[in-house]
Amino acid sequence: MPTLQIYRNILIGLSIILLICALKNYIVFLFNGNEWCEFLCPSVFGWENFTTIPILEQFFQVQEWLLSTSQELADQIILDERKLFGLLIAAPVIEEMIYRGPMYLSKGYSHQTIWWLLGVAWTVVFVLSHEINGIAILPLLALGLYNLWLVSVTQRLWPAIVLHFLYNFIISSYSIYPSIWYGD
Repeated sequence: MPTLQIYRNILIGLSIILLICALKNYIVFLFNGNEWCEFLCPSVFGWENFTTIPILEQFFQVQEWLLSTSQELADQIILDERKLFGLLIAAPVIEEMIYRGPMYLSKGYSHQTIWWLLGVAWTVVFVLSHEINGIAILPLLALGLYNLWLVSVTQRLWPAIVLHFLYNFIISSYSIYPSIWYGD
């Protein structure tokens, strides 16, 4: 696949995911204070109410250790008080290697239907690893599924890493400079 087409696919994916983020925000706004918000709105019930499979908990702990260790190394090399290295560099690389890496390596070695079923299962694990609930899972689910599709179509892992970086870059910018919500 030509590189220009890969970049186009990354931008299309980013656009779709950001539209899903906006849709999620509008849905939460519409149902805020409504009885449906109990199920739809993010963070209305604590993650501690959920139980997961013990091996998944251990897997998530290893993932968290990898991310925190990479951030600690970055802190020693550069002053990173906002922890942007972990969010913008380490998380996309580590998470894509964990969740889409096996799919990249196994492409062509299994039946396409089985490959996609395993990829969707890994995407669900990816979403669970972020410990969010309600409709807040929709953008992450879209990111994971689109990255799976990118790996399938491009036969490369780096487009998924780039899209993950762009998603984290835009989402983290809201917390760094929240006045963009209100204008200057």
